[in-house]
Amino acid sequence: MNIKFFVVMGGLALLMMALAAISSVSASGAPRGEKTRWILTVLLLPLLGWVIWWFKGPKRA
Repeated sequence: MNIKFFVVMGGLALLMMALAAISSVSASGAPRGEKTRWILTVLLLPLLGWVIWWFKGPKRA
């Protein structure tokens, strides 16, 4: 297989994880300012931001 295929698939997986994290952030009960900070973290550091959100972010009720 071509290495470009794996790069593209990895990028798509990272994009989907970031979108899932952003969706989860927006659905949480956190205050607006906190949501904004989390979304910026996920956008600026996609993989690391997603992992941090998953473990440290506010949980749904």
